[in-house]
Order: sequence, then structure tokens, then C-alpha cells
Amino acid sequence: MITKRGNNTLLSEFNEVSKEKWIEKVVQDLKGADFTKRLVWNLPDGFSIDPFYMQEDMNGIEYLADFHNLTLNKEDQKEGPRSWIYKEKILIKDDISSNKEALDALAMGANGIEFKLSNGNYSILESLIANIDPCANPISFTNISNPSELFGQYLNVISNTSFNENNIKGSIDFDPLQALCHTGQLDKEDIDQLAKTIQLTKGISGFKVLTVNSKQFLDAGASASQEIGYLLSVFVEYIELLSSKNISLEDIVKSLVISIGVGTNFFLEIAKIRAIRILFYHILKSYSYKDFSPDLLFIHSDSSLWTKTIYDPYVNMLRNTTEAMAAVLGGCNSLSIAPFDEIYNQTNSFSSRISRNISNLMKEESYFDRVADPVAGSYYIENLSDKLVSSALNVFKEIESHGGFLESFNTGMIQKNIAVTRDRKHDLISKRREVFIGTNQYPNISESVNPDDVKLPEFRENKNVLKTSRGAEQFENLRMNTDKYVSIHGEENRPKVYLSLIGDNKIMRKARASFATGFFGCAGFDVIEGKVSENLTQSIDLAVQSNADIIVVCGSDDDYLNNGITYASKLKEKSKAIIVIAGNPEDKKEELKDAGVIDFINLKTNLIDSLQSFQKLLTII
Repeated sequence: MITKRGNNTLLSEFNEVSKEKWIEKVVQDLKGADFTKRLVWNLPDGFSIDPFYMQEDMNGIEYLADFHNLTLNKEDQKEGPRSWIYKEKILIKDDISSNKEALDALAMGANGIEFKLSNGNYSILESLIANIDPCANPISFTNISNPSELFGQYLNVISNTSFNENNIKGSIDFDPLQALCHTGQLDKEDIDQLAKTIQLTKGISGFKVLTVNSKQFLDAGASASQEIGYLLSVFVEYIELLSSKNISLEDIVKSLVISIGVGTNFFLEIAKIRAIRILFYHILKSYSYKDFSPDLLFIHSDSSLWTKTIYDPYVNMLRNTTEAMAAVLGGCNSLSIAPFDEIYNQTNSFSSRISRNISNLMKEESYFDRVADPVAGSYYIENLSDKLVSSALNVFKEIESHGGFLESFNTGMIQKNIAVTRDRKHDLISKRREVFIGTNQYPNISESVNPDDVKLPEFRENKNVLKTSRGAEQFENLRMNTDKYVSIHGEENRPKVYLSLIGDNKIMRKARASFATGFFGCAGFDVIEGKVSENLTQSIDLAVQSNADIIVVCGSDDDYLNNGITYASKLKEKSKAIIVIAGNPEDKKEELKDAGVIDFINLKTNLIDSLQSFQKLLTII
């Protein structure tokens, strides 16, 4: 609980300082800059978050205290007060090798397995789960075409072992409404299958067969509020569909697993999981379901595809770590972390081990399992959770007012709403206001990718379905165009950018050179920084001698105003290179263009549009 100052003898020695006084001090340190523009975080969800919160900001959101310590471990005394299942995902190659892969994963720290089956081949179940204890290590199945048949055969296998079928743990990820999102079609027989499977698993409390997914929304570019709101709407749709098949609400809830994606927006993702528990509690309360406690909601978290990159892929390890930490602190019950190279490489033992070890390190070295609810009472997290609850609830209400999830999806409303959010995100990424390290910021300019080794999925807008997207895909397509050009014409023909350093202002010269390096590095261009020269004539000679395709002039605004026109006009006489100025000298722009400057690059430049224009000028595209 949060204690008041009067109850804390140490803090009582100090005078209280109001939030307004703190903001006054911050504005003073900002030298009068606008506090809201500089420090307030505006989310795509339609609300803003202050840079700090105080106890006074907890007024009106005291209800959140009822949702603390919801994932306290009460079952396994060997585990810490906060425990989670690390679920290793295994794509079935053959039953023997996949069984060995599962056993190796369990020996190395995983405590759950998810098998991705194919072609409805359930005859391999016995050899697939050999030597795995399904009561201690939950076994899950995905990519299922007939869940009732799968579960029937699974029980037959269990019956031939010493394990009690009533004590098995695991799940079946069979989500017809998720399939609708990807294919645009809903097979009514799938709902019958789902109802039949729920009936088959009654009495087996540890095995759940209704998995409601939201990752398809996140990976299509949805905001956190949209992801939660649509998740709630899908769940309500299942209640209606399964109730029509005579499945009780109690059986639906007992069969339920919520499977979500987790992104790198650390505090937001923590709050997202907390908001899901709160809102599911209120949804079921509205159905007069009295026996539901939010701690009963089983939440599985997956690392996001939206956040992963092909270039500088080892940064994906850091992204996975951030996502896993947020999931655990938010209160997930189980966790899967995709291999860092999943989007361009076949699953291998190295990348799988690295992902698994993120969970191991959180337990064995960082002790994330030793505190039941470490973010409970955090002013910042609590306020973010409250705003996310309100925003997601509004999304849910909007969908329900339009007839529910099925109706809204079939009319294209959900797809349109997500597309608007996705495009807004891509715009921020293209302007580098949202950063992808190694892709749109600090690219490794010495890195290249063989286009033949990577098959990037082509994104096509389709109002009937949700298409998986990634934040970095625009930059990857851009850079891949350069790498394709080089693979055809040779490395010696990689576009060359020369940074011509002018003027005496060392700080601006270096800052703009660094900016230009990162700017053109995002397109896979070779960037060479020139030497500081004694005069303009020498600078021009060095630029010409570089034989660069693009020459970027890097100096201060005063240098551009005083010498830019002369520099550009003389350089144009001696070189056919594209002349660019790093900066935005508004007063002289038109004159500089007349002198030969083709473009200006600065912090407000849209990288995607600008770099594509340079690729066109260089006949790369």
C-alpha cells in the first residue's frame, strides 16, 4: 500500500512539494520551453501521459488497489511468490526429432511446450510427448484443424501412461475468429468443433481449449487500446456463439486462455496486461458471473512481430528482453519468446536457447519471481493503467454499438481503424520520431543482406483481412532495394555519399555529418566523411575527387548563408553528383536550389520519401 507522508517519520521531516511546484522547476530547467510539448507523451490511443506522477494523482483511481497481487503463486511452494511458465514453441519436423527438441528445452529451463502440428497428423502424439510429464509441464497444441479429434487422441495416449488425465495441464490454440482476421472467412463448423471440445474437457481444469488471441491486432499495427478493445469484443462474440451451442458461461470461462502480443513500449505493455484483467473482470460482472476473480484469468504473452527487424538483427535480442520483462511485470501466467532471427531464418538451437535464457535470467539472476507484484502502487503505472482501461473500454463500446466483432469486421470497420493507426505509426517511424535502433536510427552501414537469402512478405492492403505488418518494413524494403541493386551491379557500384565539411563551427559540422551518416545509412548507401579543409576551394576539390554519387554539405546555417551559393555553384561546375545540404536554411533555400542544390535534409524530413527520391535519381528503383 502507498503510505501517506504523515505515517512516514523519515519523509515527515521534509516540506511537501506540490506537482505544480515540480512542474515550475522543470520549466525553469527547460529555460521556459513548453512543458507539454517537450515532456508530455502523446499516445496513438488518444490520451497523453505526464513525465511523472505523485500521490495526489492517485485520487479517483483507488479501485486499482483491488487488482494488486493477482498473480501471487499459491500452488508451487518450490517457486517464488511470482512464477510463470516459459513455453517453448516447437515446429514439428518429425515426431522423434521434435520430441528430442522438447526434452532438451525442458532440460534447459523451459517448463512448458507448444507443438505446432501440421496436416492434422495426430497419430504421432504418443512418440511426440514421450518422456514428458504433462501434469508438471503443460503441453499445448496449435495449428489445429480438428480440436475435438486431437484431444480425443491425446486422452487415449495419456490413458496408456501412468499420468492421471484429470491432472494434465496445457491448452489447444484453436481460435476461429483469429482465423477470420487472417482469411476473411468464418467456418461455422469450427464453432461446433469448439463447443464439442469444451464439452470433452469439462472436469480437467488444467487443460484449456478456448484460446482468444489478440496478437493479430498488435502485429497489424493496432494501438494498445484497440488491441484490448477488440480482444474484449472477440471474447463477447465467443460467449454469444458458444451460448447458442448450449455451452454455459461457466464452462466458457474455465476453458479460457487469453493470448496476447507484447511490444517494446515497456510501461505501456505492463499497463496493458493489468488493464486486460480489470476489463475482463468487469465484462464478466456485467454478465452476472459471480464466481470470477481476475486472478483466475490465464494470460499467455508472446513477443511481438511488429517490433522485429532483419537488419542489425541482434538488437532483436534486446527487444525480446524488454518485451519479456514487461510481460512478467504486467502479470502474465505464461510466456513465449520468439527466436531473434525468426522472421528471416529457420529456427535453430542457438537462437532458441538465447530466447529461453531471457526467461532463465529473469528468474535466476534478476529475481523477477521473488516479488509478487513489483509495480503495484506505482503512481506512473497506475495512472497509465487507468487511462488504458478507459480508452480500451471506449473502443469496445464502439464495436458493440456497431453490432459486435463479427459485424464490425465483416463491414471492414476494424480493419480500417487499425490501418489508420498503423499508417500513423509508420509515419512516426519514417520521421524517426519512433526509433528502431539499427534500422531507422544508428544503422550499421557496413552491413548488407543478400536479397536471395531473405524473402520479405509483400504487404498489400486488403480491407477484408488483417495483414501482418512490421514497424521496420518500410526501411527494410528501402535498404533491400539498394542491396538488390548492388547484388546485380557489384559492390563497387554501391551508392557513395561524401560528407563535405565546411566552416569553423565544429559542433554543427560534426552534428550534421553524424545526422547525414545515419540518414543515408538507412538506405544502405556507403558514407564517407571528408576532411576539414582550409578553404572552400579545397573542400570542393576533395568533394570532386571522392567520385561520390551524392555530396552532402555539412556546416552551420551561417556557413550556408555566407558561402552556400558559391560552394554549390562551383561544385556543380566540376561534378555531376547530387548536391544536398544537411540543414534547413529557409532564407536561402530557393537561391541555393538555383545554385545547384537538389535537396535539404533535416530532423523534419520524411526519410522514406526522401531516400526513395534519391534511389530514383540513382536509378536504383
